[in-house]
Amino acid sequence: MSAIDDAIQTLSLSLHAGARDLLDGYVTLLMEASTQFNLTAITDLEGIERRLVASSLEILKHIPPQATSLLDVGTGGGVPGMILAIARPDLDVTLLDATLKKVTFLKETAAVLGLANVTTVHGRAEDLSHDLAHRERYAVVTARAVARLATLVELVMPLTAIGGTAILPKGATAHDELDEARAAVGTVGGKNPRAVESEIDDTLFVLIDKIETTPERFPRRAGMPNKRPIGVPPG
Repeated sequence: MSAIDDAIQTLSLSLHAGARDLLDGYVTLLMEASTQFNLTAITDLEGIERRLVASSLEILKHIPPQATSLLDVGTGGGVPGMILAIARPDLDVTLLDATLKKVTFLKETAAVLGLANVTTVHGRAEDLSHDLAHRERYAVVTARAVARLATLVELVMPLTAIGGTAILPKGATAHDELDEARAAVGTVGGKNPRAVESEIDDTLFVLIDKIETTPERFPRRAGMPNKRPIGVPPG
């Protein structure tokens, strides 16, 4: 049994007919493209299935069933956004990345797989957040391996709709990052940040509810959220 099938069984996921074949198709395209340029640091089949696809599928457990839109910030090769689009065809998924080659790969992959619910955007969260077509428009915003949490909340919460949720996969440092980021969470309209342990690996999913409008000044210009995270003393 592959890591994908094992995760589907362990998580008791019920995927639509055809989803499993689409996941295999996506893995094949990702591996092929990764031989030409850097899409993901994980390039072996077992690693992609276990650490990228299976872990992304677990996010389904945290997406409210009534959610209709999702934004994946810094999606890279489409993780987790493309995987979630395959598993939830009822979800309008927007994939955002600052690298044009990656966005081109994502657009072509969505076309090959017939994913009509995928939109690709070339750009940065700091800029997209100040576009009214995107600001506070997404029921779910996710981001994997983009930045430390104190920085990440400034990037994702302005794009999260009031009443929506940010779902942020993290590693073993999640609890420490969460303590550091609490001031930032409240500043940008978030509440109730918590870390939920994975059922299948060592991932910790940080969940943050969006309860208030993010002040217009956030996010700050590109580079500032990383250089000077909200509420984190310099040095």
